[in-house]
Amino acid sequence: MKRSKLRGHQVVCSAFIETWAKFLIVMCPRFKVWRVPWGRAEYGEILEETLIREMQEETGVTFTNPKFLGFWQDTQIHITGNRQTSRLIMFYHVQTEDELTLDPDEAEDHKWVTIEELKNIENKEWALDDLFRRNPDLLYNISHEN
Repeated sequence: MKRSKLRGHQVVCSAFIETWAKFLIVMCPRFKVWRVPWGRAEYGEILEETLIREMQEETGVTFTNPKFLGFWQDTQIHITGNRQTSRLIMFYHVQTEDELTLDPDEAEDHKWVTIEELKNIENKEWALDDLFRRNPDLLYNISHEN
C-alpha cells in the first residue's frame, strides 16, 4: 500500500501484545529503537479498526477486544524534505497465544519481555518512557486482571 507524504498530524495505534505475562517489543529498522508494534490510521478509520488492521499486517494475528491504555504526543522533524509532523500515539493492550509472523520491514529483531524488563530496557522509543512515567502501574494492573 502506498502512503501519502507525511504532513500535519498523524494518528498512530500501538499495541502492547501480551503472551504469558510477557510483552512483544520490536527493533525498528528505520530508527534503531525498541518499540511496541504500531501503524498509522487511515482516513475515516475507527482507531480500534486501525489497531486490528495494523497488527494483522505486522504480526499475522487478528486481535479482538483491544483495551485502551493511554496516549502520547510528539513532534518529528524530517530532515529530508524539511518537514515537521506530529504524532498522537494511542496505546492499546491485547493478548494472544497464537504464533506471530513478524513483518521484517517493520521488525529488525524482537523479544518478549516482562513489564519490568520493558520499563528498564535501553534504547527504547521515548513515547514508552513517557507512558510509564505518567502511568507507573498501568501494565502491571492489566496483566494481573486476568
